Amino acid sequence: MKTINKFLLSGILLSGFLGSAQAVENVQPCVQYAQAAWFIDGQSPYQAFNQCRNGASIGDPHITTFSGLYYDHNFPGVYRLMELNDGSNFSVLVRNVIDKAQAVSAYTITSAVKFQWSDHTLEIHRGKPAILFLDGEKITLKNNKTAQIGTVGYISRKGTSFFVADNDADIAVVVNAYEQYLDVTVTVPNNADTLGLLGNTANLSLHEDNGPELLVSADPSDPLINKTSRVDFANFVESWRIADEGVFSEGDPADDPDYAAKIYTLADLTAKQLQKATNKCNDLETDSESFNKQGCLFDVGFGGKTFMKSNKNHQPSVLRLDVLN
Repeated sequence: MKTINKFLLSGILLSGFLGSAQAVENVQPCVQYAQAAWFIDGQSPYQAFNQCRNGASIGDPHITTFSGLYYDHNFPGVYRLMELNDGSNFSVLVRNVIDKAQAVSAYTITSAVKFQWSDHTLEIHRGKPAILFLDGEKITLKNNKTAQIGTVGYISRKGTSFFVADNDADIAVVVNAYEQYLDVTVTVPNNADTLGLLGNTANLSLHEDNGPELLVSADPSDPLINKTSRVDFANFVESWRIADEGVFSEGDPADDPDYAAKIYTLADLTAKQLQKATNKCNDLETDSESFNKQGCLFDVGFGGKTFMKSNKNHQPSVLRLDVLN
């Protein structure tokens, strides 16, 4: 593939800037694409090129599926964020806990993420610095270093940001680790058959083989809004809960395993809270497609201004899911 002004850094072929990584021989396109963006500034890629898709769990947390649907996941517990439905047994789990640092507990934050292969596991826990477990044993990974995960993948560190690659499936995950929470962005091939909270690369309705179909209908007044019922949404979220809270090596288990029925929306804010959030979000708003106004209103309205940095830096412009009361 011929490109102009291209250069090679540590095996990463770049052309121009983010989103323009080019495939080269013996290099996995999606891992290469994600690593190019991560290599530049330690952040997750905003958008994928035509061979790959991104899905994300950001902040408290806002989830963007591989198909571009955006929703808030305000439930504690261990959840299957993404799994390959190809018999490889590769999956990414997240543990969400109620944010007790805030005066209200209207939302949750991701405290740990776990990568699972048939014969290996890797965990990243929030902390200053982040805490890592490889195959159940705590490890130290120095800045700008890489550790192999058997023959199945590797993890690289740059400051508080970690890059995890799967050697076989061409999947890359960027984890930005903060003392309070984790941001997780997953890059997969367009044709990957995926399950979990991030959905499938080609399915907006989020219908999965072993989960209920999340029925989504378009809002005729706004093409960027899709609607679903509270019951359907709760059932969909609950279908990806992992019953075994001990799947992680250590840390803070979920507070209430039955919390999924409690869904917070902007309608739960008082008029005063909403006005305060609107004023702050108007000041924060930019022309960048990474800024999501409704996500900002949710964060600030429920006391989560702390999370606006991650939302502003990572969250792409997507189709919003409106959960109906």
